[in-house]
Amino acid sequence: MWGGPAEPADSYYAVRPECTDVPRTRFKIKPGKTLSARKWQAAFSLDGHLDIGKTLQRIQRGGIHPSIRGEVWEFLLACYDPESTFDEREQIRQHRRVQYARWKNECREIFPVIGSGRYITAPVITEDGQQIQDPFVLSEINPGKL
Repeated sequence: MWGGPAEPADSYYAVRPECTDVPRTRFKIKPGKTLSARKWQAAFSLDGHLDIGKTLQRIQRGGIHPSIRGEVWEFLLACYDPESTFDEREQIRQHRRVQYARWKNECREIFPVIGSGRYITAPVITEDGQQIQDPFVLSEINPGKL
């Protein structure tokens, strides 16, 4: 299937070279106990209601398979009600996309370079992690580049 007994979950994710000093996870995928994509799909009724009780028990025993982790966490973080249907969740998704676009446009009205890629929103740092300059100082030094 997707893994042997006690296969490390790290094997499902690409590790960037700059992140190699991070300790490996101790979570091991346990075939038969981990919430798999098949078991996740089976936890839904035909109209989309989720049997959260069985799902939580399986997650507690063996964790969540990496391929469905994001979708499962939407329910664990209460982004969606387990009693909601597939159609209701799709309506919520569409509403959130519209709301995000509205907020993004409001931000652009306040500060036009939002989302343009021309404004630095994070500090510029050297390779050893020291901050070079505050981004606002950069915009004052090079005002024509914004």
